[in-house]
Amino acid sequence: LQLKKRVSFIEEGYRLLELKRDELANELRANLEELSAKKRKFEEKIEAAFKNLSLAYALLGSKEIVSQAEAVEKNFEIEVLPKSVMGILVPYLKIVNKPSINNKLGPIARFAAKQFSDLIEELLKVAELEARIERIADDLEKTNRKVNALEKIVIPQYKFIIKQIEDRLDEDMLEEFIRTKFVRAIIAKRRA
Repeated sequence: LQLKKRVSFIEEGYRLLELKRDELANELRANLEELSAKKRKFEEKIEAAFKNLSLAYALLGSKEIVSQAEAVEKNFEIEVLPKSVMGILVPYLKIVNKPSINNKLGPIARFAAKQFSDLIEELLKVAELEARIERIADDLEKTNRKVNALEKIVIPQYKFIIKQIEDRLDEDMLEEFIRTKFVRAIIAKRRA
């Protein structure tokens, strides 16, 4: 009886793990689609940023671009914070400090610098998403292993043990029934 309760408990856990596996697979699929879209967008932005940088070089010259770039404070700072997605800790990248480019650059260089600053933010979002995908994929793999172990090993073993116990009990009951019948037959003969 305890084994049957344990099997039903394990089967309930198995069903819950299957649901978790399905949700993780859906989450992974959605994140992969989002990553693909972000990478396309990032590639378009990087192409535009390099075109504008080339234009700035052509208009201002490399010496002017370098001197304006050196005037910008290089105080870019990122903080990595934990964030929970479906119970999985994933990194969340937060920009704490970024260089102020508004007052130090001319309008042409400022536009190019702003595009590259936006690119860095976009790159951080892509990196964050890639890390999330990696963590979700790892958890999906672990959950899949658990589901398979329960489905192919644990539950069948318990059911086999229960079947053996039931068969043994049936045999014992049959033997007891035959023994009782035999004893009744002997008692009936003696009375007759």
